[in-house]
Amino acid sequence: MPYIIDGDNVIGSSPDISLEDPKARPKLIYIIRKFQENKKNNVTIVFDGMPENGVQREDISEKFCIRYPQPGSSADDEIKRILSGYHYFKDVIVVTSDRELRTFAKKKGAKLINSIEFYFELKRVSRIHGKKEETKKRIDTQLSDTEVEQWMKIFER
Repeated sequence: MPYIIDGDNVIGSSPDISLEDPKARPKLIYIIRKFQENKKNNVTIVFDGMPENGVQREDISEKFCIRYPQPGSSADDEIKRILSGYHYFKDVIVVTSDRELRTFAKKKGAKLINSIEFYFELKRVSRIHGKKEETKKRIDTQLSDTEVEQWMKIFER
């Protein structure tokens, strides 16, 4: 199921990322990227305004894209345009708390997730992913020859 995410709306709804923080978007992108890697879904994040690098569409991977609206348009307009490009809306998840955008997506038949609910789902998945990574690091730990010798001496006793 593809996700279309109203990026600034998620930032504005989150308790620990602020729209005033110049690093808010990179923080959110990082968190959503980990979510996408774990879930394997297609994800498109749409932000308001002009991109810093001037690129309207940035494909991070085959399944992860960041988009900005055309000049004079809003992120909501861009999300509506993206959503209208789908033929089967029931498989699309729109993440926003914007009332007008929710109404539009609902009329199309898309699934809706409130921005704050999505943010807490991101945090939950991030926490689980972090635990998996920590466990993997412990499992993949390599012992030096000296450590192996020391353990062998202990177990030979």
